[in-house]
Amino acid sequence: MRFLLLLGGLLVAGSAWAQQPALPGAPQVPASPPTPAPGSVKTAELPVTSVTGRHEVIGQIYSVETAGGTLFNGTLRAATEEELTFETKELGVVTVQRANLRQLSSLTPEQARRGFDYVGNGTRMFIAPTARNLHRGEGEIKVIDIFLTGIDYGITDNVSVGLLVPIIPVVGIPFVAVTPKVSVPLSDKFHVGAGVLYGFATGIDGGSGSGGVGYGLATYGSADTNLTFGLGYGIGSDGIGGSPVGVIGANVRVSRLFSLVNETYLASFDSNSGFGGLAGVRYASPRFSGSLGMLYFTSRNNGGIYPAYLDVAYRFGKVKLR
Repeated sequence: MRFLLLLGGLLVAGSAWAQQPALPGAPQVPASPPTPAPGSVKTAELPVTSVTGRHEVIGQIYSVETAGGTLFNGTLRAATEEELTFETKELGVVTVQRANLRQLSSLTPEQARRGFDYVGNGTRMFIAPTARNLHRGEGEIKVIDIFLTGIDYGITDNVSVGLLVPIIPVVGIPFVAVTPKVSVPLSDKFHVGAGVLYGFATGIDGGSGSGGVGYGLATYGSADTNLTFGLGYGIGSDGIGGSPVGVIGANVRVSRLFSLVNETYLASFDSNSGFGGLAGVRYASPRFSGSLGMLYFTSRNNGGIYPAYLDVAYRFGKVKLR
């Protein structure tokens, strides 16, 4: 368990084109199927599979990212096997070839009203994960408090794997940790999951050790705003710890680019137990994000609030056509 305390301390403290007019008398041959007039198409599911493996819905608002890096939000007005046509406020009618799509994500009415962009699948708070999973082929690499770097990758929509290592191995405790996770969506807004954070470390005296935590999670909400409850048990060479550690946390998106984030840990559940965690803010664009957190704790005898957490993350991966 001493390894767990050292690892936790390091994680926290170290931390348009133009339409050409037809010539008079010349036959008018459309270059592509005519685009339905705005509002003339009723919302209906179209049996065409998108790059995300889901069915597009005519009339649904999507966040679109092209392979060249262009980002926009638009209402889907037409779809074929080769291209999608969107109606946008700023760009007018835009047609995108499926081969040029990098990401296509549906937006809720509230997200569309606020102008929200797609910023991932809400898979973590600060350090603690949620029960939501990365999509297949989606990944994230992050740097935590300058000293640590982590990478996570979605093998399937339900299984992801991760690795956590020090950026400079000679600083602090040389170690490596693996972080596999399984997630099961019970509904659009309710997910359950389980995973392990298990590390291997070498001490200053040359000794080595290993340990970690196995946990279960339940998350309710969307990728933007969600609430998570979790329970974990320490795992080490001496077996499974007898006392669980609880976590409760939330992500709340308050504007197009900013969210409030919190994760609170309960080390025991008696009347004398204290609690602590991280609370702060996250800036998030479709690919890049950055978080600032304050460490807080309280116990029977003392407590405090300290600036202690900083991370920068980049989402990567191109979802392939299916």
